[in-house]
Amino acid sequence: MMFGLFHLVVFLLSALLWMLQAAWNTQAAAWGMAPLSIGLLNFVSYLIYVISALALAPKSDRWGSKRPMAAGLSLFAVALVTGLFWSSPAWLFLTAGLATFFYGFFFPCAEGLFSRMEAREGADPAGTTARFSLSYSAGNIFGMISGPALVIGHPSFIFLGGAGLCLALSAAVALHFKRHGEKLPGSYGRAHEIIGDPGGEAAAHTARRLRGAARVGLLLATLAFFGMMFLYPKIMLTEGVEAKSVGLYAAWGNLAVFAVFLVMARTRFWIGRPAVTSSLSALALAAFSAAFILPSSRLLFALIPALGGIAYAVPYTFAIYYGLHTPDADNAKQGAIHETLIGLGIGTGPLAAGALMGAAGSWRVLGLLIAVLAVLSFVLQIAMAKTRHAEARG
Repeated sequence: MMFGLFHLVVFLLSALLWMLQAAWNTQAAAWGMAPLSIGLLNFVSYLIYVISALALAPKSDRWGSKRPMAAGLSLFAVALVTGLFWSSPAWLFLTAGLATFFYGFFFPCAEGLFSRMEAREGADPAGTTARFSLSYSAGNIFGMISGPALVIGHPSFIFLGGAGLCLALSAAVALHFKRHGEKLPGSYGRAHEIIGDPGGEAAAHTARRLRGAARVGLLLATLAFFGMMFLYPKIMLTEGVEAKSVGLYAAWGNLAVFAVFLVMARTRFWIGRPAVTSSLSALALAAFSAAFILPSSRLLFALIPALGGIAYAVPYTFAIYYGLHTPDADNAKQGAIHETLIGLGIGTGPLAAGALMGAAGSWRVLGLLIAVLAVLSFVLQIAMAKTRHAEARG
């Protein structure tokens, strides 16, 4: 497995995003904002994420990825300075909106670059998926652990340090483009074609259908995982946990994501088997929902995000594989659709969870919501798989 500069960029920017998310959600909880208001903050932010992903990211299929990425990093450095002026919830909305606008462009742009350029170098699509997933999830772990503590003790580090980081990365990306153009040179090993003849229309059709079913599972899992994660600071503070310790519990979610990616990077038993992927996605969500009926304990507060991370990472792996392994010349577009689904889930999940918690007066009601999503995940993916088989027979 070979990592390069752009995997480092993904790692560092993923860490920064989770620091920022932890910062604005922890600050919102510390200011006593209601669960529904915190959900609205994240909904608005990730609506902007979706708009950015759909409007800007697909254009990198024509523009290229590196120069727009370098320019975006420079602009984002300026936007991060708004975090130094947090004095009311309005400032949280501003910083969050600017951040998600950048990330809505950045992640699809990076995904398109990896899938397009590593394929030209002969990389195995499963390897491309694994490298991206591990880079981004490792960054998530670092950012989730450090974010809440930093916003309480050293908030300026996140914003000034983040701005400096973005300027340095902008220069590194621009230099890489000057030396190599859009290429990502390297020895990636032999490519393995998993879904039939890559040039056949039947194989392309199959890949598109598998991609659609996997994305349904991803959307529902994202609703469940982030509906819980973005409200976790509020839940933890309600349970008497200190704000500076919130990240240590919530980080189990991202540790679980990373562990799943490590395992999935070594396996291919699920590729081309929609019955397997739909079952695994639904079972992971069911286990996540069951945790909400267990008695309160410190162990439970680590177990809930860990099971949520597994429930998210399993369908994420399926969806990112079929998205990056596109049969069409639309790598950045597929990355944009992938990130749009994540953005919709991240935005809608906390809003729905916050409304439900407010109405029920208890965070445990989230287990019921996740159980419903588990059933929907299985039923919808199986229905799409049956449609695919019916079309293949026709």
